[in-house]
Amino acid sequence: MGKVIDLTGQKYGRLSVIKRVENSKHHASQWLCICDCGNEVVVNSNNLRTGHSVSCGCARKESTREWLERYNTKHGMAKSRLYVVWNGMKGRTTNPNNTRYADYGGRGIKVCKEWLDFATFQKWAIENGYDEHAKYGDCTLDRIDVNGNYEPTNCRWVNLVVQARNKRRKQ
Repeated sequence: MGKVIDLTGQKYGRLSVIKRVENSKHHASQWLCICDCGNEVVVNSNNLRTGHSVSCGCARKESTREWLERYNTKHGMAKSRLYVVWNGMKGRTTNPNNTRYADYGGRGIKVCKEWLDFATFQKWAIENGYDEHAKYGDCTLDRIDVNGNYEPTNCRWVNLVVQARNKRRKQ
C-alpha cells in the first residue's frame, strides 16, 4: 500500500477535511469532513481527490430540487391527462426508442415547433375542444391528414370511433 497523503485542512467542493479516521473495511483511507451545510461525513480519500464526493449529499438534494422545480412547476401539469397526451405525441415523433416511432417519426411525421412548448399546446387544446373531464376514449388527439404533422391546422379532438376510421391504408 502506498503512503497516505494528508488531506487535513483541504477543501473539496463543499467538504472541508477535519481529520483522518479508521480505514474502510476495504483498507481505503478515510477522512472526517464537515460540509458547508454543517453536516459531518466520513469520505473515502479517493472519492475526495477525484471529485466523486463534493458534499454530504446536500448538493445532490439541491440540484434535484432545482431540477424538479424547473421541470415540474413550470406549468404544474406533469401528471395531467393532457400532459400525457402531449408527451406521448412528442415521444412517438422524436424518440427512436419509442415503440410507435416507426409509425410516426420514422415516417417523417413531426410536431410543429410551437407545440414543443407544453403551454402553447395546452392553450390550443383548450380553445379547440379538449375536455379534461371526458370519459376515456371520448376526447383523443387525432390528425386529420394521417400523413401530416401534429400542428393546429391538422389536429382535432375526437372519440376513438372517429379516430379508428381515420387511418392510413396499409401497403
